[in-house]
Parts: sequence; structure tokens; C-alpha cells
Amino acid sequence: MNSARIRILIVLGIVFAAFNLRPGVTGLSPLLDTMGEEIELSAVFLAVIGMLPPLLYGISGFITPRLYARFSGLGLTLAAMVMVMIGLGVRAVIDSPSLFLALSVLALLGMGIGNVVLPPLVKSYFPDRVALMSTVHVGLLQFGTFIPPLVAVPLASGVGWRGSLLVWAGFAALGAIVWIVIRILKPAPAAEAAVAVVGGSELSRLLRSPRAWALMTMTGLTSFNNFILFTWLPGLLTRSGFDAAFGGAMLALVTAIPLVLGFVLPTLAQKMTSAYPIVVGFCLSLAVGYLGLWLLPTAAPVLWTVLLGIGISTFPLALTLITLRARNAEAAASLSGFVQGGGYLLAATGPLIFAFLLQSFETMWPAFVVVLASVAVKFFVSHAACRPGAI
Repeated sequence: MNSARIRILIVLGIVFAAFNLRPGVTGLSPLLDTMGEEIELSAVFLAVIGMLPPLLYGISGFITPRLYARFSGLGLTLAAMVMVMIGLGVRAVIDSPSLFLALSVLALLGMGIGNVVLPPLVKSYFPDRVALMSTVHVGLLQFGTFIPPLVAVPLASGVGWRGSLLVWAGFAALGAIVWIVIRILKPAPAAEAAVAVVGGSELSRLLRSPRAWALMTMTGLTSFNNFILFTWLPGLLTRSGFDAAFGGAMLALVTAIPLVLGFVLPTLAQKMTSAYPIVVGFCLSLAVGYLGLWLLPTAAPVLWTVLLGIGISTFPLALTLITLRARNAEAAASLSGFVQGGGYLLAATGPLIFAFLLQSFETMWPAFVVVLASVAVKFFVSHAACRPGAI
């Protein structure tokens, strides 16, 4: 197979891998009430299922570079797709909440591996097209975040909640097939690099870098708010008197905004000396969206949702900065593991803290004060995170 066809195949592989990194999360939230009618879902289950994605993404961020150094990006991406396929497929047909959580762990670890592997793959195979391929990567990731909550309830109406969940296992299976072909062909990267392990001297270097910490904090606080909204936005809207279908539609909308912006942010970030002005705008949008959802939820719910969606669009920008600020594919994997590992561990506290505050107080103001405080911290740390130059 000639090099042009190989590159097309790898692009297709990146498309499938990026798309499959979120449906198992956002395609589940709108179905929890329907699932609860058939399977008894405890408060502990609901709290844990909201915490698992960022927690396991964080753990994956630290273990994946070690696996990458021992195996290869191609093999790890294939393994990630297989883990997602098995986890999502089997959990859809069982009745045990405990097994459902265990299989979710398997699928989410696969998604977490994919989170870390894709940036260095882009750097390795497309060193001359980093902005373009980052756009493909980030755009498809956001597309895979947006579509599932939009179609989850309609699919469940036709084929049941199990069938709705199985759809995403099918997409993961298609991704696995593509990566099996790529793994068999073993195409040579355009930029050779042995990816460094986030440990030892490399970890020490990143720990001493204020900009690495700033980028990790910016990414973590963005995901902190992302997963709070992924878990709680439909519930907050139903508390305000809207029905479940409207809540699912607004969850789709809040994820659609980063999808649209994700197609332009990589190129824009590459052209700008510093992306900080973009982050400032996103922080202001997120703050206003939260205030509206808290104080005037029924006045303009679509507007508040749009503002929240703009606000969480810092995430595709952060993924782009990881690729742009790394010196090479080796540094991209190390920085990706450090930023996403620590960032997702920080984000894992979001749904738990928000749930605890909502359930512990008769008013919602403590929960909203916490998320607004997180926006303020992100506003300040992002200046260093966005500065030009390699990290």
C-alpha cells in the first residue's frame, strides 16, 4: 500500500478513535432515569458513575506513557478500541449495577488511553499537518460528545435503553477493525520518536515547570466543569420544571458548542501568539451561564446552555496547546500524560462535590459558588498556560 493510502487509513483511524472517546459517557446520562425503572440504581451508583470518567481518564494519563514506551501507539490505540467495544457492549446487556460499573471501568480506561495516545500519534504521523490533524482529532472528539445525548432518548424509545447503549459499542467495533488493519500494516511514522515515560527525570522536569502545572490546572478545571454539566445539567433543568427530553436536548447543545469551536480553535491557536484572550472570553461566558442557570433558570434556558457550552470550549483549546507547545512527539506524549492525568484527577472531584453540596443543603447556592470559584481560578492560571514557547 502506497504512502498516500497509508496516511488516509491513519486519518480514518484517528477519526474513529477520537469519535469513540466520549459516547460511553454522554450517551448514558439521559438514560439513567429509564434504566432506573428496570434496574435499581442507588444514590451511590449515580455518584460513582459520574465520578468514574474523569478519575479513570486521570489514571490513564499516568499509565499510558509507560505503556507507550514499552509497546507502540498503534498497538495501544487498537487495545483502547477493543476495551471500549467490550466494556460498552457487555454492560448494555447485564442487570447487575456492580457489573455495569466494572465494565464501565474497562471502557473508560480504554477511552482514557485514547485521550493520551492520539496527540503523539498526530505529532508522529503528521508533523507537517499538526493544526489540521489536531482539528480532526478535537472536532471528532467533540462530535462524539455531542451526538449521543441528542439521540439517546429517541433511540431508547425505539430499541430500548439497552439498544441505545449498544449503538456506541458498534461504533467502537468499527474503530477496532480499522486499527487492526493499521496494526497489521505497521506504517512507519514520519517523525521517529520513542515516547518518554512520565516518571523519573521527565516527571521531575514537568513538576518544575510552572507552565506545565498551569496547563494541567486549566485543563483540569475545564474538565471539572465539563463533567459536572455532563452529569447534572439534565437534572438541574428537570428540577426547574422542564421534562427529561428537554434536559437531554440541552445536554446535546452544551456539547455541540465545543464541537463547532473545536474545528476552528486549533488553527486559531496556532496563529495567535497567546490564546489567553480566548480563554478570558470563555471564562466570562461560563460564569454568566452558571449565574443564569442558578438565578433565572426558566427565563432563558437555551441562552444559559449556549453560554455554558462556549465556556467549556477551553477543553479543545487545551488539547491543541498540548500538541503545539510540545517540542516533538516524545514531549507531546509526556506533556499529554501529565496534563491529562493530573487534570482529570482534579476533574473527578467535580461531580462528587457538586452532588454532595446539592444533597446537603436545601438551597443550590453552595454548589454554584464552588463552580464559579473554579472559573475564577481558571481565569488566573490560564495566562501562564497560554504563553508561547515549548514547555
